[in-house]
Amino acid sequence: MKAGVDPALRIAHLLRINSYLDIAINAMWTANPRVDTMIGMAEASLRGKSPGGEDEEVLANVRDLVREGRAYLAGGDLSVALGRMRVAQDIVSLHLIRLSDG
Repeated sequence: MKAGVDPALRIAHLLRINSYLDIAINAMWTANPRVDTMIGMAEASLRGKSPGGEDEEVLANVRDLVREGRAYLAGGDLSVALGRMRVAQDIVSLHLIRLSDG
């Protein structure tokens, strides 16, 4: 890890992303009429670089999966959309576990 990048800041950033993904997935499961807004919140949390740029490789994968999930949902394929979003959330969760192990 680069000097000056606080691990707690990185973890907090990833927890925020994880929370927005969770909200979006729940909105998809419940057919919430604001699901597009919820996915937009998750996408917005993924904009910009991570603190210190340390997590960019992971976040690039997550951004792609969320983008795909939104596209599949717009095309009416809920199960595939949910799959993409769950994988994105799992990637973030596993990365958080690796970071917290120090």
